[in-house]
Amino acid sequence: MKAPRLPRSLRLRLVLGLALASCLLWGSVALWRLASLEREMNALLDDRLAASAKMVAGIVQQFQPAAATPAADLATVIARDGVACEVSLVRSEVALLPIARTGDAPEHASHGATGFGHITKGGKAWRTYVLEEHGLRVATADRLDTRTQLVQAAWRAMAWPFALALIGIVPLSWWIASATLRPLQQLQRELRLRPPQDGPPVQAGQDTQELAPVVASLNQLLARMDAALLHEKRWSADAAHELRTPLTAIKTHLQVAQMVLAREAPAPGAEAARQALAQAGQGVAHMQHTLEQLLALAQLEPQHGAHPASGCSGAALTPAVALAIEQSCQRAQAEGLAHSAVQLQQEPPAPAAWDGVHIALPPALLTCALSNLLDNALRHHQGPGPVSLHLLQQAGGIALTVRDAGPGLSPQECARASQRFWRKHAHGPGSGLGLTMVQRIAHSAGGSLQLSPAAPGLQARLWLPAQYP
Repeated sequence: MKAPRLPRSLRLRLVLGLALASCLLWGSVALWRLASLEREMNALLDDRLAASAKMVAGIVQQFQPAAATPAADLATVIARDGVACEVSLVRSEVALLPIARTGDAPEHASHGATGFGHITKGGKAWRTYVLEEHGLRVATADRLDTRTQLVQAAWRAMAWPFALALIGIVPLSWWIASATLRPLQQLQRELRLRPPQDGPPVQAGQDTQELAPVVASLNQLLARMDAALLHEKRWSADAAHELRTPLTAIKTHLQVAQMVLAREAPAPGAEAARQALAQAGQGVAHMQHTLEQLLALAQLEPQHGAHPASGCSGAALTPAVALAIEQSCQRAQAEGLAHSAVQLQQEPPAPAAWDGVHIALPPALLTCALSNLLDNALRHHQGPGPVSLHLLQQAGGIALTVRDAGPGLSPQECARASQRFWRKHAHGPGSGLGLTMVQRIAHSAGGSLQLSPAAPGLQARLWLPAQYP
């Protein structure tokens, strides 16, 4: 069995999209800048070498013709620039006489060709620049590993702001997405609080360009649904009126015929006529009961999933339960059922303990739901004892449990029993709508109906959320 797919989050997709786009854009810019950074740093350092060599050459020229100037003083002068430097006098095309060198300069750096070059001294690579002017050769040098460290330091200095910016993009994108989707949240909130019938048009989202067409279509859909529900309600009322009148007339004629047969002298076939009239009366009564159940169910359907505006407090709760018991027992006696007794147990037993209890269900609907459960139990109950009704206060709600000792239902049948027109036996008593009505009533108050085998019999548990003082 596949696990249910989680709904896709528009906020998450928007945040990920903004973050990914920003990462790609800023990352591409960062990589491009880092790639050109090494070239720019090397070019800058090369320019520094060349400028240092020219500056040293100019300074040394000022010491001419003071050939007797100490090399130490000259080294101090050329070391001011901070680069490794060596100064030599050109004696011939192949002979050079070093006259000054900084302490970190590689030996014989000025022996190479003029211009930029590379040398390796003491296992270390150097970048050199050699300048020859007026019999004087000046060589400046930088260690390549030092250059690499400078480039890496520049990389880090550039990478950290980019990294911090990318990290800050995620919460910023989440805030932007939340602010952008706030009209959707307002629309969802208004739809959740919207009354089930005759509600005003939806207002949230009409000032948002992207949501305005959706809200307009939604209002049109709600208007069509309200019109359809109103038409269905009117049709139900008209059908009830048209069906009740002929059924009442048929029932009256049957009663008159039964009275006439009872007054007349016994005749051949009179007993068969009486049985036929009795069966016809039972059929008419069954049709009337089914019609009333259908009409009551049709009135509940539009409110499915909505909390009724009025509720039932403790002062009206126990009378509603007592009325349901009384009505069910009277119907059982009128139908000639073998059992017409209900035993009530309530916890806590003290009536004062129920005064502050409040459920989101009007007393009439509570009586209707409970009487349907009791009718079903009395119709199938067997054994000498009465049907039991247990009224219990629980955390967050109340439970009304009806149990009979009849043939009961299997777990599979319990799962199907609340479906419309379902009956265990096709020609059994009832219309197959009572449990459906109980389930609709329970759902309208945020509760539930649970059927389970009781061995023997069936246990029906009606749970309703309640508020306690």
